[in-house]
Amino acid sequence: MSTNHVIRKAVALLSGVAVLFSLAACGSSSAGSADSGSTSASALEQVKQAGKIVFATEGTYAPFSYHDSETNELTGYDVEVAKAIAKEVGVKAEFAEGSFDSLLAGVDAKKYDTVADQISATDERKAKYDFTEPYTYSYGVVVTTKDNPKGVKSFDDVKGLKAAETGTSNWNKTAQEKGATIVQVNDFGQAVDALTTGRADVTLNDGLAVLDYLKQKPDANIKIAAKTEKTPAAQLPFRKGSDDLVKAVDDAIAKLQKDGTLTKISEKYFGEDFSQE
Repeated sequence: MSTNHVIRKAVALLSGVAVLFSLAACGSSSAGSADSGSTSASALEQVKQAGKIVFATEGTYAPFSYHDSETNELTGYDVEVAKAIAKEVGVKAEFAEGSFDSLLAGVDAKKYDTVADQISATDERKAKYDFTEPYTYSYGVVVTTKDNPKGVKSFDDVKGLKAAETGTSNWNKTAQEKGATIVQVNDFGQAVDALTTGRADVTLNDGLAVLDYLKQKPDANIKIAAKTEKTPAAQLPFRKGSDDLVKAVDDAIAKLQKDGTLTKISEKYFGEDFSQE
């Protein structure tokens, strides 16, 4: 075999390798551009591109998020508010259900965009999430059995008592700050069971949820023993850096408050307006 022939074969082989590297580089560049574009897109742009906001919610927390007993359709105050907000932003509302303690973790994992489940903006949560303006104003309550054997008359009276609370709720934190020992439950129904069976002395929760429970089950052996003043009760949490999406949702909330949409939704579920101060 001639030297020239060997050289030609070597050149051809090297050229083929160069083409392969070139193609690989092109593929890598394309994937990188897509990832870069996805990463650089703002939170609002990503929502617009997806055509939806994914709201995490319990689905077992009446009157805020629950399933209609006749149709089994997901409904409730938070669900309707979420739908109205999404529509105002120009996208659809999609819902994913889970236990309360898993909802914010799902936002962290980017499974959901936010949580529509009466999430209050505590200082601890503000350090981790960007919050919208409030869409619910309510008051907290201490619930006991009707005979109230511990004589609870205020939030301070829960000191030394057993409080039935979900694991990561702000009511759990409040109960601990007031000196209560936590009996962990998954929802308010379980909290009531803990009270009526003697496993817990009190449960702290949102007044509207308790009033709705009593409306649905007037014979339940519980009562409101103490309550706070009316304060902001629920906001939508988004991952940090979602400034433009939070602003779009804030604009939607403001418009829905002004045109009476949120008032109508609130009156439908509570009989009065709890969507504003």
